[in-house]
Amino acid sequence: MNKRNKLNKWLLLVVLCSLIYASCKDSELEDFALQENVVTTVSAGSISGDIVKSSDAVTVPIKVSLSSPAAKAFQVGLQLNADTVNTLLEGGNLTDVAVLPPEGITVPNTVNFEYGATEAVFNVLISLSELEKFYGASVAFAYDLTNPGKGNIVGEASTGMIVFNTTDILEQEEIHYVSITKGGSEIIAVGNRQNYSVTSAGINIPLGISLAGTAGSFFTVKTAVDVDTIATLIQKGVLPANTVALSPEQYSLNASYQVGSNLSQAAMDLIVPWSTIEENADHTLALVVKLSETSRHILDPNKSYAIIAVYPQNVMEVDVTGEGTLSVDHDNSNEGESSSKLVDNDINSKFLQPDYRGNSWFQLAFEEPQFIGAYSITSANDAADRDLKDWNLQGSDDGQTWETLDTRTGETFANRFETKRYDFDATRAYKYYRINITNNNGSGVIQVAEWRLIRVP
Repeated sequence: MNKRNKLNKWLLLVVLCSLIYASCKDSELEDFALQENVVTTVSAGSISGDIVKSSDAVTVPIKVSLSSPAAKAFQVGLQLNADTVNTLLEGGNLTDVAVLPPEGITVPNTVNFEYGATEAVFNVLISLSELEKFYGASVAFAYDLTNPGKGNIVGEASTGMIVFNTTDILEQEEIHYVSITKGGSEIIAVGNRQNYSVTSAGINIPLGISLAGTAGSFFTVKTAVDVDTIATLIQKGVLPANTVALSPEQYSLNASYQVGSNLSQAAMDLIVPWSTIEENADHTLALVVKLSETSRHILDPNKSYAIIAVYPQNVMEVDVTGEGTLSVDHDNSNEGESSSKLVDNDINSKFLQPDYRGNSWFQLAFEEPQFIGAYSITSANDAADRDLKDWNLQGSDDGQTWETLDTRTGETFANRFETKRYDFDATRAYKYYRINITNNNGSGVIQVAEWRLIRVP
């Protein structure tokens, strides 16, 4: 009997627990069903947490709140609202604030609320290039909450406005200023072998484009030319009275330039052809080059322009070969290929020097010292093994004591009648110039169509 009584008691206990558990479950389901019918109100919020900065963008975390815990997971739409900030500014309700342009802001399409949540955070990305343009000022943008799901609603606070000061995010030294490398208020004087290089087409004035700060994605910079400033500088006496502003057909400058990814420098060259230089020998030529627009970052207000003054008399080069007296270590008895053909300014003739033994030289003597800064050599019509390969150029005051000015080794001429120019750093003028040929391409003779000496300012 005792065992049976104990068993009955255990069975009764199990039945009671089952009834209690079922009662609890029914209660929970009943409570949950009630929560499902609760409508929650979504309200816009403000910045929540730290604003994070990268090399390309600023991430602003924004909190959105619910009036009660979410009965179900749902989404709320997001969109920018540029009108709100403008309206507040126009009405005088918001002052000392700049409106961030929509094209510089990226907002997600929705913000997600999890079951039971009372708030959610979404991130807004602001282009660092756009933000830099407002450095030192407070900026603002607004957003709207739209179309909440699962029967929830948007309250009166359906629009959120975010305001912050750029100086809280950016440091002065971090601003990505785009500038002309040689830009600024100082005039770039082109002459006397300063601020230019020489090409066969004319003079090349390197201006360059520079980016301050950390390099990032590639960007494009557009250029413009300011002629009016030249007239003002002439009136103020900054430029001489004989200054002429360069017209578009008198120079070459690209309308835009690209700075590549992860680069802080790009080439920007102003080219002035020799014809322009020669036609304006009695004038000063001037131009103001500006950076007018950049696709990223911000133009440096102090170095986004460059004032260039070209002094033709100080850049004009002169071929003085014909003013000198030629001599060679030994000549060709055949007048048709004698040394006189070396400097006759005709590439269709040539000097063919026989019996080359590795120590030939050509020399030009002048009555007055000449400041030679470049020379050229032109290959002749046939037999490339007769071309010059190794040589040095020397200068002398008396034809006895020589100073080496330029040395070349391993030179080649890919084509017949090819002229190659050789520039060197001249320090002073000499009356005598000699080229010593120490090697050719293997032949027992040497041939050269032309050897020219170029005087530089």
